[in-house]
Amino acid sequence: MGARGAIGIGGRLSLVALGCAGCNTLLGLEDGLLVDERCEPLSAVACYTGPPTTEGIGACQRGLRRCNAAGDGYGPCEGEVTPAPERCGNAADDDCDGAVDEADGDAGDPPAGGGEVCACGPGTVEVCPYGGPPGTVGVGACSAGRRTCGDDGRWGACTGEVTPRAEDCTTPADEDCSGGGDCGAVLPGGLLGALLGGSGQQRARALAAGRGGFAILGGEFEGSLDLGAGPIATGAERDVFVARIEADGAVAWVRRLVDEGQGALQALAVDAGGEIAIAGDLVGVMGAAGLTAPAQQGFVVKLDAGGGLRWGTLLPGKPQDVAVSAAGDVVVASALLGHGGSDVAVARLSAAGVPLWTRVFGGAGTQEPTGVAVDARGDVVLTGTFEDDLDFGEGAPRLSSAGMSDVFLAKLDERGEHVASLAFGDGRRQYGGDIEIGPGGEIALSGTFEGLLDLGSGTLFSEGLSAFVVELGAAREHRFSRAYPAEQPPRLALEADGGLVLAGSVEGPTDLGGGPLDGAGRGSDIVAARLDAEGRHVWSKRLGPGAGRSGGRRSAAGVAASVDRGHVLLAGTVEGSVDLDGAAAQSTAADILVVRLAP
Repeated sequence: MGARGAIGIGGRLSLVALGCAGCNTLLGLEDGLLVDERCEPLSAVACYTGPPTTEGIGACQRGLRRCNAAGDGYGPCEGEVTPAPERCGNAADDDCDGAVDEADGDAGDPPAGGGEVCACGPGTVEVCPYGGPPGTVGVGACSAGRRTCGDDGRWGACTGEVTPRAEDCTTPADEDCSGGGDCGAVLPGGLLGALLGGSGQQRARALAAGRGGFAILGGEFEGSLDLGAGPIATGAERDVFVARIEADGAVAWVRRLVDEGQGALQALAVDAGGEIAIAGDLVGVMGAAGLTAPAQQGFVVKLDAGGGLRWGTLLPGKPQDVAVSAAGDVVVASALLGHGGSDVAVARLSAAGVPLWTRVFGGAGTQEPTGVAVDARGDVVLTGTFEDDLDFGEGAPRLSSAGMSDVFLAKLDERGEHVASLAFGDGRRQYGGDIEIGPGGEIALSGTFEGLLDLGSGTLFSEGLSAFVVELGAAREHRFSRAYPAEQPPRLALEADGGLVLAGSVEGPTDLGGGPLDGAGRGSDIVAARLDAEGRHVWSKRLGPGAGRSGGRRSAAGVAASVDRGHVLLAGTVEGSVDLDGAAAQSTAADILVVRLAP
């Protein structure tokens, strides 16, 4: 009933850093990023891209460039203000020439921002220059204002202008002027928002977002698979596929992996360079990877950003999750079967596939990892379920379950040595689920529980089985937690501001914080929700059967929050029908659903 064991998760999880140590001379630009410049991951340096003589003049100010997680370059200059055309009547020096609302444009040099003069004919009324981001005027709630010329021949203030603001999920208006629907609405785009499949069964198993708005989808199929670029046939009993979906919804490429036998995809992860690590089970042959497994065995495969195979290897045990470090190392957490139960096995391989270390942690009963992540330092954080005792090695405190099964959270350094661990649970059943690490070092966990569950601040209670989500700060302090009736833990995605997106599967009525989400009475539905950095409900929705239909199964496979685009990507499997905001889609057997939801 509360956290037990060593609690030193916090110190080394802090990712906040300002300043850049040992940065080299800037060598070039690529896709908006400075490249070939080593820097401290996630540090920041000042920047300004306007004319040098305008910096700090009028409205003009510096911004910040942030070093990426790999430490090999800076992103674009964010937050800077450069010269803009003078907006008469706002009492500001918009063009940063040292004069406010200049009436004659200065007969000498023109304003740095190319601004208009502010002289006008008294009584004249016109639409004033729009002050919002380009492309938003006339979209949603956004509109330009109007201004009137005064008796002194100068323009008055612009009135009635509406620029983008945070979306208000309690109204139907498009306050952020994105052109999409309201919070959580299904957005169109390419193949997103349609059921994808082919002959036989196709199932989504994992989803991850990459830099630039693309997503990687993984799953399994029988017979053939068509994600919009034509059918792909397989001779395997059950094949594994990986696909890249661009920001506009187009499928860039699809790669299948199994030549003979059966494969199962359990998890995938994308690194900063767009390369993909895939983990799962194999009984059969993956010819391109050079893998043959006469009996069921774990595998991990690395693909490059274009879907080409980099390397593959077999692993003992049953992989449960995979993560990649900023340097491209691959970390796999597996359940190692034996002695009537299982142990926790964690393996780390280099970016080139060279084994670096393997650690096995166990005890009496069944111990199983369910999620793994790697922080910016390269340290490993994992979660899972354990019974009785769990031993993390010499010098580490032994965790003891309070009853049937508890949830554990542990941190290992980049060499695989125990740093800290703790447990959550009471005398009933608690199971681990997903884990995510945010850019600020915050940790999000999910799982399921019965009875009482204290996650650090207050106690959650469930008479039956419920799912939980919890977010811990960089110093492992409790930020918020939430529970809802469900038999499976939700998938998670952390946002840059500390907000959390979740996607899970439910049967029967549920409430994710915004009021009841009722189902059609039979089968399972997909639910998704967005919470802000304080755990407050932003929006939630339920994807059930099409209008006039009932039954079937709709299950969530993964969720991703697009840092570049702001929207949410959701992947799942549909058996039966699904209602996509009034548009019903019907599966032939089991088909894949990928949707984009409004912020």
